[in-house]
Amino acid sequence: FIDGKSSPNSVSEGTGKNADCTIGVSLDTFEKLAKRELDPTSAFMQGKLRVAGDMGLAMKLGPVLSKSA
Repeated sequence: FIDGKSSPNSVSEGTGKNADCTIGVSLDTFEKLAKRELDPTSAFMQGKLRVAGDMGLAMKLGPVLSKSA
């Protein structure tokens, strides 16, 4: 669970019950995304990445993940 509204932002385990956006991927897909072997847009179009809620928030996550690689 990434809380971008808290100060400072925080990351924790959570169910996402009150999340504005939920992203679902398999572990295999996540590893490929993290290694940059798979493009997030391609993963979404292929149904390997699912977004529920605010799509704008999901799109903001890309740059955050790219800095962690």
